[in-house]
Amino acid sequence: MNKVHNYSAGPCILPEEVFQEAAESVLNFNNKNLSLIEMSHRSADFVEVMDEARELVKEILNVPENYEVLFLQGGASLGFLMTAYNMMRENKNGGYIVTGAWAKKAAKEAAFMGTSSIIASSEDKNFNYIPKNYEIPNNLDYLHFTSNNTIFGTQFKDLPKSESSFGL
Repeated sequence: MNKVHNYSAGPCILPEEVFQEAAESVLNFNNKNLSLIEMSHRSADFVEVMDEARELVKEILNVPENYEVLFLQGGASLGFLMTAYNMMRENKNGGYIVTGAWAKKAAKEAAFMGTSSIIASSEDKNFNYIPKNYEIPNNLDYLHFTSNNTIFGTQFKDLPKSESSFGL
């Protein structure tokens, strides 16, 4: 059977051996007569899987040892809210450069935690450009921008410049 190629933004083609190992893990993980998804998340076998996954992520992404890798459920919207929850500290103000659906959703979620300041936006032309000539205020706790907008096809070529304490 020839594989169909999927050029969508999210999913990718996986090698056959990945599916075979995953299928075996669902049927009988480590010869325990239980699937991995039936085991306690506190069992030694499951903890070993998670520890290995964290180490692989750190290795592949070159994550420094003084950082942790978290696997969380909830999708992008929860991630946007968690970012605001953890980063809106001093001024309760997050800055957003809105260049598409993801940045717009992030700004919306941040508004639940404090001020969601739209610094620049390209929504006026259906997100078909990256805004220029904007100023980043000094009263922001952080700045959010989506560097590669896969839905609308725009991409930041350079990081936004700022004098702010968050160091961009």
